[in-house]
Amino acid sequence: MKNLNNKGFAISVVLYATATIMILILILILSVLSVNNKNTLDLTDMIKEQVSGVTGETFQIYNLISNGGFENNSTSWTTDIENVNNSLTNQIDTTIFHSGEKSLKISPNGWQWQKIENISPGDKLYIAYHAYIDEIQNGGLTVSLVNQSKSELPLLEGSYQKKNVTDGFEEGNAITQASDNSNIFLQVGASNKENITGYVDDIIVVNLTTIFGSGGEPSLEWCKTNIQYFNGITTITNYDENE
Repeated sequence: MKNLNNKGFAISVVLYATATIMILILILILSVLSVNNKNTLDLTDMIKEQVSGVTGETFQIYNLISNGGFENNSTSWTTDIENVNNSLTNQIDTTIFHSGEKSLKISPNGWQWQKIENISPGDKLYIAYHAYIDEIQNGGLTVSLVNQSKSELPLLEGSYQKKNVTDGFEEGNAITQASDNSNIFLQVGASNKENITGYVDDIIVVNLTTIFGSGGEPSLEWCKTNIQYFNGITTITNYDENE
């Protein structure tokens, strides 16, 4: 009986080792295929999670800004808050950018907007962007959320504005909260008439309340760490090693 138990244990070890090796081979294959395939990459992460024993809840994150990296030039942007005209007051720059091949070059009194859809009163919104200020005398470069009357939504955390010269692109972040049913817009530009040379790239706006639920919205620090720039939809797994 002892020999049978030993043999059964040995077979179990071999089967477990074989299964582990097969999973690791699958991860390697998926990693190679995932260079330009996000869905495959998500599957790879899921398998890695199961192998490591690390579990967590997966969230689908939507960037409410279209063409936030300005790779499609003026598409989805408007110089008139009442109507989308797919045009820019400021100009596209192809020499200085944070990612991709383009950014928005900011000039004095240059503003553009993009309407944010599917927002309810009380929703908490996360906004992030990358800004580079080469020269500035007064005021600042602003990336903010405003209502129909162009009044900025109140900040809960973070800042809408960059006011100092930077060595390169720096990330800006903020969390705000919608207060009513009025239309909400993302506003980008500089209001001061004095000299400013700056660039904006990789803008995202995420409705934290619809994703994580009312009362379950993460902090600004968590968002900065876990939500990087993306266009469209991405998936984030909030890993919890204690489960």
